[in-house]
Amino acid sequence: MKTLILYILVAGAISTSSIAQVAGFNGLHPLSGRWAVSLEGGANYTRADFKNALFDYYVRIMGEYFFVTKNVGIFGVRAFTGLGRLNGSGGVSGYYTDPATGILIPIDEFKTPIILVGGGFNYAFQVSDKVFPYAYAGASYLYFDPKDVNGNRLSNNSRKKYSRHEVSLQGELGIRFLLSQNLSLNFNGSLYYVNSDELDDVIAGRDNDIYFTFLGGVSFYFGGVKDSDADGVRDDDDVCPETPQGVHVDEFGCPVDTDEDGVPDYLDRCPGTRSGIIVNSNGCPLDSDGDGVPDYLDQCPNTPLNVPVVDTRGCPFDSDGDEVPDYMDNCPDTPAGTEVDKFGCPLVSQEKELPQITRMILSGEVNFAVGKANLQPQARNSLNKLVKVLYDNPDTRWRIQGHTDNTGSYELNKKLSLERAWSVADYLISKGSNSSRLDIEGLGPDFPIANNSTNSGRKLNRRVSIELIDGVAESERVVTSSLDDFNFNTTIERNVGNMIFTDGRLYCFQLSSWRSYNNAVREVDRLQTQGENAFIVEINDLQGLEGTWYRVRIGYFKSLQETRDYRARVIR
Repeated sequence: MKTLILYILVAGAISTSSIAQVAGFNGLHPLSGRWAVSLEGGANYTRADFKNALFDYYVRIMGEYFFVTKNVGIFGVRAFTGLGRLNGSGGVSGYYTDPATGILIPIDEFKTPIILVGGGFNYAFQVSDKVFPYAYAGASYLYFDPKDVNGNRLSNNSRKKYSRHEVSLQGELGIRFLLSQNLSLNFNGSLYYVNSDELDDVIAGRDNDIYFTFLGGVSFYFGGVKDSDADGVRDDDDVCPETPQGVHVDEFGCPVDTDEDGVPDYLDRCPGTRSGIIVNSNGCPLDSDGDGVPDYLDQCPNTPLNVPVVDTRGCPFDSDGDEVPDYMDNCPDTPAGTEVDKFGCPLVSQEKELPQITRMILSGEVNFAVGKANLQPQARNSLNKLVKVLYDNPDTRWRIQGHTDNTGSYELNKKLSLERAWSVADYLISKGSNSSRLDIEGLGPDFPIANNSTNSGRKLNRRVSIELIDGVAESERVVTSSLDDFNFNTTIERNVGNMIFTDGRLYCFQLSSWRSYNNAVREVDRLQTQGENAFIVEINDLQGLEGTWYRVRIGYFKSLQETRDYRARVIR
């Protein structure tokens, strides 16, 4: 029975230890590195061979040291000394015969003074800031001296039938209440097992004598490891000595920052932020325009604050795909591929008619004095018609070329042809035309249009030609085409209605226009797979349009009617 009780106490101590190991704890244990001196007193309760188990006094003094740990449970060592008395009454349980006389000797009560000196290991765990249950196991030297109520040594003791010196095994369960940093109130209960049945001077039955102690007392603490912020890192090693209590820290005592974004985990609302991403004070990726899409994903980082909804790229929604966001789009249902202005509305037609006069020939015989470069009056009458064309079409450019026959010196003919070309140019400039719109050349006899061997042929070769060479300068250029070179001049083209364009010789028509080059290429690829001669024309900063547009067209055709008929078949 006594052995069973001891096993139960030891098992209880082990289970208590297991519970402590499971509990989580962050800082240094409050008892880490501390020394304790304790004074306790209470009662012994003896289970021996006497019928009645009685209480008697017991006091002890002990010293303890607790090892440094961050765990909720803490190991310590103990040394102690104690003294008290064991007591029992009611006569011997069972039979006791005096070995010398063989006579049954009744003993009504025994009192056995005891002295212990021992030590062992204890394990305490923290259930709150002030409550520390603990378990202890150890061994001690035990001196015992069984006596009767008068203080006389009992029979077997007086005859030295056994040794008064034994080894006692001890198991203890207790609890400490920390009253302050340096003082605790303690309560405990212990079982002492001795490999002897002589504590009451009587050998009877099959079990050895055991006794229990029930004590209360106080402990005084000193020394220890200082951890001001209770983060588990002693102050001497703590790089961050003012960490808030309960915050998980690293080996240097600083709050852990798992994602290394500069915001410790206990403040980090976005703990899984990828490395290298700029975050705000909450540890979340920065969102400068407040649209709900972090900057590192935001392809439109300057979205105005009043835009209610953006897509996953952080860009304002553009329902009709015209590259004008909905919040700015005054025409939100524009068909795809339509050229729009900055308000998202279809562009007003840019149709322009070709000038009525695109070419003029001034005969040298009629319009210039013989061998001279001076203009005759009739030449001015003809040029006045051209002056009006230049005025009405300020975006056009013209080429002026002087020609002669092959009569006379080649050098003189080249000089005369250039002078006559400049005479025409000077007249046009005097009427308000800008000289930058005019290209002047003197070609001499190099480009005859008739036979110089006849008088009539030489008359035809003596001339000044004026020809339209350019339209909207630098506004359009072909970027890509799957076609052969048709020599369509995009620089002088005109929109003659329904997005049909001509350079005065060939025609093409436009199907769609895109801000995205990739979208335009996909459209061209689609049309080419259907057998169409599709190509792209890039325009920049055309009046009414902002930025660059990519126009998808089909061409080329030899007449306006042919173009209209083909367009009608394609666009239904």
